[in-house]
Amino acid sequence: MRVSEPEIDENGGAQAWESLDRLERATSRDLHLRALAAVTSGLVREACERHELTGAAAIALGRALTASCLMATLTKQRDERLRIELRGDGALGSILIDAHGDGRTRGCLPRRASLPTPLPAAGPATGGRATVGEFVGRAGTVVVTRDVGLEHEYQGVVALRSGEVDEDLEHYLTSSEQLPSALGCAVILDRAGRPLRAGGVLCQTFPGGDATDIERLRESLRSGTLQQLLSRHERTTSELIGYALAGQEHESMGVSALRFHCHCGRDTARSVVSTLGAEDIDALAGEAGRTEVRCSYCGKSYELTASELRALATELRARRS
Repeated sequence: MRVSEPEIDENGGAQAWESLDRLERATSRDLHLRALAAVTSGLVREACERHELTGAAAIALGRALTASCLMATLTKQRDERLRIELRGDGALGSILIDAHGDGRTRGCLPRRASLPTPLPAAGPATGGRATVGEFVGRAGTVVVTRDVGLEHEYQGVVALRSGEVDEDLEHYLTSSEQLPSALGCAVILDRAGRPLRAGGVLCQTFPGGDATDIERLRESLRSGTLQQLLSRHERTTSELIGYALAGQEHESMGVSALRFHCHCGRDTARSVVSTLGAEDIDALAGEAGRTEVRCSYCGKSYELTASELRALATELRARRS
């Protein structure tokens, strides 16, 4: 999906730009490794603009969105659905992500009304990579649910460890899905703390493979190399694949589009209100003012009229009889 709009540069000015959010899969020629790379600048910016997120909150959500794009395509099934919930004890609270194998993804921070927005710290030890663990929290859980269209969903739960989002999801892949992995995501902010560029890489060994290359990439990611690459200018997925595989010869397995997408609508709003029960919905219809349902994922609001609410209450009573 090609998106054209003004970019806010690091000095706060506007400049014309054209961004292509996409994901690329590749395998090393010796078939020891598979690598995925994602450019997510547009969708991260759109998500943060919708939720008015800057600073540490923007980085945390951006890393989660980027990681979900990489993780949702591991089975190569376009109808796969991946849901991620990071429940931390930090000020940001939970991070919720809903991603699909066809490149659609959405995400939110439910406690966004009280979010801190400072620029996170970054020191020499991290190569300029911002640390957001204090905002996400270092105690809690990571819950990942995969739906590949079978009768039952698969759900894995691991303890939150660092709060850096991508590091915790890497730990999930290695420990819960038992796939030795190196996962890194970077979000570059402008001087106002808004997302400027975003991208990520995921590298895994095939069963029985040597984990040496995984350990090398993991060390590189933690030292801030990916952050430094994206800090200079927008990168292509091919460049990020080359970085992940340390220049090894590889074969591209295809490129696909990524985009921020929310499938909410009036039917979803009605479903949310229906959980109140017929009596409470009737009472709501009798109150002065309007009834508005706001989607947590995209921020869009849907207004239900009093007549719509009464019709919904009647429908719920008919189902019970």
